[in-house]
Amino acid sequence: MASSSTSPHMGWLRMKKIKREILGCGLATDGQLGGRFSDSTVTLPEQIIAAPSDANGTSVRGVACGEKHTVFLADDGKMWSVGSNEDGQLGRGNRNQGSFSIYPVALTSGVAIVQIAAGRAHSLAVGEDGRLFAWGCNRHGQLAFPSDVTCQEAPKRIPTINEVIQVATGPDHCIALLDSGRVFVWGEQFDGKCLHQPLEVEDLVGIPIVRVAAGGRHCVAISASGAVYTWGHNDSGQLGVGDFLPRGRPVCVEQLNGMKVVEVSCGDQHTVLLTHSGRIFVFGSDYFGQCGCGKKVEKRPNPVVVDELMGSYATRICTGRCHTLALVQGSPYFFGMNSSGQLGNGTLNSVGRPRKMDELDHVEAIFAGWDQTFFLRAVHSENHVPGPNLPLKVPQFLNKEKVAELLNQSAAKKLQLIGLIESVFSSLSCLNGSFMWANERRFSVGDRNPGLDLDQVMDTFNLLAESSSSQQFSGLIVEMLDMSLFNGVNFSKLKSPESIRWVLILPWLSAFTNNVTPATIKTLHLPFSKTVFSLLDSHVQTLLNWWSKLPLRHFNRIVSCFLTAVRTIVVAKGGITECFYYLRLLEMLNKINQRFHIIPLESFYINELSELCNLKDDYCQWVVDQIQTKGQNSQRFWSNCPFLLNAQAKMELLRVEALLMQQMSVQNSRAIIFGTMVYHEMPILELIVRRESIVSDTMNRMNSLSTSDLQKPLKIKIVGEEADDAGGVKKEFFMIVMQKILQPEYGMFVEDPDSHLVWFSGFAPPICEHEQFHQLGRLCGLAVYNRVLVAFPFPLALYKTILEQPLTIDDLCELSPVEGKSLQSLLDYEGSDFEETFGLNFTIAFTTLGATEVVDLKPGGANIPVTLNNRAQYVDLYVQHRLALGKENEIKTQYGHFKRGFLDAIHSRILSFFQPRELMEMVVGSENYDWTEFRKIVKYKGEYNAEHPTILAFWEAFFQLTLEERKKFLQFVSGTTRLPVAGMSAFEMGIQPTSEKALPVAHTCFNLLDLPKIDDVEELLRRLRISIEHTQGFTLV
Repeated sequence: MASSSTSPHMGWLRMKKIKREILGCGLATDGQLGGRFSDSTVTLPEQIIAAPSDANGTSVRGVACGEKHTVFLADDGKMWSVGSNEDGQLGRGNRNQGSFSIYPVALTSGVAIVQIAAGRAHSLAVGEDGRLFAWGCNRHGQLAFPSDVTCQEAPKRIPTINEVIQVATGPDHCIALLDSGRVFVWGEQFDGKCLHQPLEVEDLVGIPIVRVAAGGRHCVAISASGAVYTWGHNDSGQLGVGDFLPRGRPVCVEQLNGMKVVEVSCGDQHTVLLTHSGRIFVFGSDYFGQCGCGKKVEKRPNPVVVDELMGSYATRICTGRCHTLALVQGSPYFFGMNSSGQLGNGTLNSVGRPRKMDELDHVEAIFAGWDQTFFLRAVHSENHVPGPNLPLKVPQFLNKEKVAELLNQSAAKKLQLIGLIESVFSSLSCLNGSFMWANERRFSVGDRNPGLDLDQVMDTFNLLAESSSSQQFSGLIVEMLDMSLFNGVNFSKLKSPESIRWVLILPWLSAFTNNVTPATIKTLHLPFSKTVFSLLDSHVQTLLNWWSKLPLRHFNRIVSCFLTAVRTIVVAKGGITECFYYLRLLEMLNKINQRFHIIPLESFYINELSELCNLKDDYCQWVVDQIQTKGQNSQRFWSNCPFLLNAQAKMELLRVEALLMQQMSVQNSRAIIFGTMVYHEMPILELIVRRESIVSDTMNRMNSLSTSDLQKPLKIKIVGEEADDAGGVKKEFFMIVMQKILQPEYGMFVEDPDSHLVWFSGFAPPICEHEQFHQLGRLCGLAVYNRVLVAFPFPLALYKTILEQPLTIDDLCELSPVEGKSLQSLLDYEGSDFEETFGLNFTIAFTTLGATEVVDLKPGGANIPVTLNNRAQYVDLYVQHRLALGKENEIKTQYGHFKRGFLDAIHSRILSFFQPRELMEMVVGSENYDWTEFRKIVKYKGEYNAEHPTILAFWEAFFQLTLEERKKFLQFVSGTTRLPVAGMSAFEMGIQPTSEKALPVAHTCFNLLDLPKIDDVEELLRRLRISIEHTQGFTLV
């Protein structure tokens, strides 16, 4: 039937009476435009009057174009066809009987169709139930039927593939996307091989593919994060990978990463992509201008943007064999070959740049194929977001809203939720596509961005864990994971970072931390960990980058999963070899935490190790292994994972190390070789000093000590005093020596007026001699070994230096807040007047005894201005000179001597067990206050006891003190606000009665408080505040 030749403008007048119409143009030789025309080419869009319709006009919602036939999909899910039928491609029997009239396709199954596709001489249809139907030519296997079937005259289900949600075809090949996210191909492949049954594209396993397309001899797949994968013929650059070599396996088009691609359409030898922001990228053959770039370039192997549409918001694209169309605000733009009038501009001339079709507006969708184009117009066409012309299904993905909705519904909804869980967790692709950001953050996935909304992951798994069916859901998930992720996936083939999102998702599964048993570990923790270590090295590095960017709650959750596994094994009396994979993961996480300080160091501690494992023997055996095999068997020892050991355990190992060093100096090599070292008590080291010359006596005595002497228990004897050193004299000794040696007259250190922290003075001899720093380092090491906290007001930078960790601007900010803030302001400033504002060059000023000297930070620094571009280098050099080098490297020399002395007492082998903050707390104590525990550890003397009225009044008054006042109380009682590394439980304090008229008095050396015998809370609080506010330095009684 011939359609009217009325102009599109007149057609729009008709549309005022109807709501929708479909128009077509291009090649009409075989009736593929739905009617007979006076010419074989239709150069202006013509209304397809005979297309399926209803009361509102046409009911067509989708069009698929073959070379000589066309298939229409109606709103009711039924199909219609027109054109040549020489291979049965019309799907209504009567092969070789073509038609210029549109008739229904003979589908007898009764299923509603949701998508159609057409190749050269075959057709495909996707049913709403996931069945795939095919008809037409099968000479190349394009119907996925056996090779003895050359054609199929009516739609027939392809039995070898199920749960199909999308399909696309080239001339003689097909590609399908399944509900599980898997991708299959069949038909004639780029190398000429014909597949007569679907073959999975294994390289896309694990990637959440949401869109597939097929060109002449190439295929394209788009992921949920907008990554583009291409493979097949590439003779015109249609793969977009920068060359003309074919690819037998999918490759990622790296140049499009971050471009937020959401839709693709393929011509015979060119590819067109649409982005979330409405931009269009093209690559491949541009011989007829089908890439729309204007310049005469026959082949474009790299993606280029269609610049004439820049600034326009394209929402739809489609391609024919060698032409392209785009839809912008309801108006079509066209470019490419026009030999059959397929551009619809009234001519047969090809167009090399996008041209607007002024005759048409209110276009809702555009369809093209071979040399035909169709336009679907609607009165109430809405502004679309970029996407496909026909809404398409995507694989099953999980999100919080979906789970919450199904949890709060009927039993039938619960069954639906169970089905959803089975679908997602049995498919790696679906799992990796779940919980993605709903906004643009889901795009640009790479080393720094997984595209995941991890709070949604957390909330969803918490919803499942809190439901009455939590055990059922958890068991089902683990079972599905065993079927999919943990078995049968070849992770060496997974190339995309999108394929490893599961590593971030699964730790929030409650089974990882709740009611964990050895059986749970075998079915969940173990396969999870093994799978992580089967990843490509590049993916492991990506994972490390993702972990390093996690917020505290998510990083801590991952750590907790594997700490739980280790703790469970330890409690069950399992050996360290059972923890191999979890310890490796924890080691990786610990290294990240050391660098980025995400969670406290204590979060990695497993306290049960001290209680249930003989760590002393473990350490001895580890040392032997270090000597004998250079650590080849180190993974058999807990001492190889010092980050798991709490502070108290490390303190014990310090003592063991000292004992080992003593033995190794006297035992023969045979004993060491056979690992027969035993540890026993050693003789003490006695220091005899005079109170009036305590510093000089101490330094002289330290100079005469051997290294082994420094690893003995210390006893202090003060000349002329009879007191026996039961700990109090030793504590008083260190308090006095450190207080004096930090005074300005010694010239060793300078104090910052704001932070009140000290640093190496940088004063060269003879102001202060280097040997003084060496002996002070030995003294500090001796204090650590003897578990005496010293008032050593250094910043963390000192301990980072000892452990050879780099210093940063944060370290300078801690030591000198004013200086650090000034440098930070340089890094934060973004004004174009940077040089005028700051006026700095690459120099630093050092002041020695009132004299200031300016030193270059690098050769010629005085003549190098600090700019926006080099300010980071300036800050780094400034920090290094200020903290690590000093004028003429004098600070470096001073702390080098201090470190050497410290290592005389603390062997570097055991020192490597510590992180800077742990080491700092070993020297000066921690600030982990537990005031309830504090009340429990206090001992009472004389008539006092826990129920005495005075003691009850004291505690009521104490708990009315502010945090800062309580810390002052600790300073008052013990001489420091800090606690032993083991915390409040290791702190010792006593309270004894005194006159009811007295103020509280502290015997600082013994942590002993004289408390007046009164039970008036308010009066006791008043006197406490007087005492703690009016003490300066150390209160020594």
